[in-house]
Amino acid sequence: MSGRPMSLLALVAAAVSMSFAFSGSAHAATGLTGTEILQQFNLVTLGNANSNSHVDGRVFVGGNLTGGDMVQHASSTAASNYAGLTVLGNATNVKVNGLGAVIGGSLSNSTVNTGSSYISGNVSGSNLNGPAYVVGTKSGSNFNGGQPTTPTALMQTNQAASTSTNFGATLQAVSDKLKVAGANSTISISGNKATFNAVGNSAGVAVFNLDNAASAALFAAGEFSFSVNHATTIIINSSVTAATIGANFLGGQAQSLGSAIIWNFYNATSITTNAQFGGSILATHATLTNNQNIEGGVYVNSLQQNGEIHLQAFNGNISAVPEPQAYASMLGGLALLGFTAIRRRKKGQDLG
Repeated sequence: MSGRPMSLLALVAAAVSMSFAFSGSAHAATGLTGTEILQQFNLVTLGNANSNSHVDGRVFVGGNLTGGDMVQHASSTAASNYAGLTVLGNATNVKVNGLGAVIGGSLSNSTVNTGSSYISGNVSGSNLNGPAYVVGTKSGSNFNGGQPTTPTALMQTNQAASTSTNFGATLQAVSDKLKVAGANSTISISGNKATFNAVGNSAGVAVFNLDNAASAALFAAGEFSFSVNHATTIIINSSVTAATIGANFLGGQAQSLGSAIIWNFYNATSITTNAQFGGSILATHATLTNNQNIEGGVYVNSLQQNGEIHLQAFNGNISAVPEPQAYASMLGGLALLGFTAIRRRKKGQDLG
């Protein structure tokens, strides 16, 4: 890093500026806030998504969607003006189990089991079992729920919502806000096990800040264990550009903590998970490949889905993250983590 570290005053000023930017973008027009996106959507991709599995809750795809079984748990999905599935591009070989669909392009070889559908393009080879309004042509499809000549009120609401939120800008603002939060928690690594020692602030928010070296040590571990203490929100910031994670979450914590954790991969362009994963993945620049189930939300640039994405709507508090600290203090926890991991590794070598 060139130049002098930022002063505490400069960091506070930057944090205040970012706070105004965050709140402004979140409340622009009629769009959703960052927290509302995390609560209402189980999956958001800013670009394309390819799925060989299913998603429990509501889905937004900013590009094209190929494959997938969406909205399996409609009754457990939070209320929203958005349909169960919103795709701004084309959708192919998709099944929607609840809350209807809005397709900005064309729909082909797909089924919408329940709910209203609004399709701006063409429909072919599909079954629509709820009322459906199609702007384009229709071929080889069954309209079992009827075809209104004008969109119903619900269709209009769902269609208007589909373009009301700038998901990219809003989620990026969340990521930017979280990545500068002051770390108040540390990770210890012993052998193959990494233990997250969460220390919440007065609002119960625990923050782990990991640089590249600390992230590499963490993701090389085969087991994750969380000592939650009194924390109710756990933020894990990582600066890596790519990550492959195959650790087992011990004691069923992937499921029990899935709604409380956000993994903020603010620099990542590629993430792969090879074991059941707990928590929401926020990585607005990354392609995610999940080869096993995820217990939490997914908010990424693009997706190759090979495992299920289970509904664990975020119930934490991202508005109460710790304020940024002085540069040296922010790095102190990372240096301690790296030193602890290296010292234990050297000790093991000395005993070998």
